[in-house]
Amino acid sequence: MSVRVETAAAEDRTPAPMRRLVEFVNTRRADGDVIETPDQLATWLREHALLPPETAVTTPERDRAARAREGLRALLAQNNAEPVTSPRPDGLDPAAHSDLAALTVDLPLTLDVTRTPPALVPATRGPVDTALATLLADIATAVAAGTWSRLKTCREPSCRWAFYDHSRNRGRTWCSMNVCGNRVKVRASHQRNSTR
Repeated sequence: MSVRVETAAAEDRTPAPMRRLVEFVNTRRADGDVIETPDQLATWLREHALLPPETAVTTPERDRAARAREGLRALLAQNNAEPVTSPRPDGLDPAAHSDLAALTVDLPLTLDVTRTPPALVPATRGPVDTALATLLADIATAVAAGTWSRLKTCREPSCRWAFYDHSRNRGRTWCSMNVCGNRVKVRASHQRNSTR
């Protein structure tokens, strides 16, 4: 999976809850896993205002967060075109989507009508589950705002880097045209030339 960084201007235009979802999915990178340990997950959640200070994270909670992340990656992949053919393995876990569906049962949301406007909020007890449920509420926010289809993962199977599609027609398919898009073009050219 290649590391891609959106430009500062593009990040500034990405709605905050969507940016948080993208950043969470992209904690798994080519150079390692940003939330590989419970302490790393706690740090990431605190940096994103999702976990109270001094709250410890357990290994099962970290594992649940990693499963949620991979499920979110699979969910975002559904907003993009089918992956291209690649000799590299797909960065998606085939069971991740159904695993996320099972996890959401334990991460309930409720409608808080005391807020203006009313909003979905976590109805969980533990702080890590509350953080994960907040990320799920971000999905509902994106759906309600009509921006959900702009959240995608790269069409290159070996990458699957998450991004927010700022294109007018919502047609962006690569995290980076210069890297993944070019990789696909080179592969297609090589295949055409080898069949001649």
